[in-house]
Amino acid sequence: MLMRNATVRRERKAATPQNKSSVDRAGVDDFIGYRIRTAYVAVRRHFDESMKHLDLTKKQTSVLWLIGANSGVSQIALANELGMDRASMMAIVDRLQDRGLIVRKRSASDGRRQELYVTAKGRKVLDKAKTVLAAHEKWITGRFSTREMNALMDALQRIYAA
Repeated sequence: MLMRNATVRRERKAATPQNKSSVDRAGVDDFIGYRIRTAYVAVRRHFDESMKHLDLTKKQTSVLWLIGANSGVSQIALANELGMDRASMMAIVDRLQDRGLIVRKRSASDGRRQELYVTAKGRKVLDKAKTVLAAHEKWITGRFSTREMNALMDALQRIYAA
């Protein structure tokens, strides 16, 4: 196993442009967590660059998308779905509302509950974001065959479900 990893590392060094670094990774790149993190960094950079003109973060995009798909959803339900604390969700909702992309309305059935809705402006921004996201996804998935992509999605789901 060690012999195989050393061979794979040498092959990777020859094949990848990011090896111009003077930092010896000392085998840290043999850990799946490190690989997931570095892949996430690359995906995040591409996302940020792609969405820059819409001035949306990943979390804002997710929240806007879910409100668009679930008119009248509460902040608490969104926070639970995205694994976020209430304060962070409130900051995101405040930002989207300040930009005129969503509105809060008091629930007719429960006066304590705030319902969230996408505005007409928010719908236009969301439609543009979905187009940008489709291109972003293609940037990611274009590196894999259909079989590899299916295996990757399955593997990621198993990690998430644990």
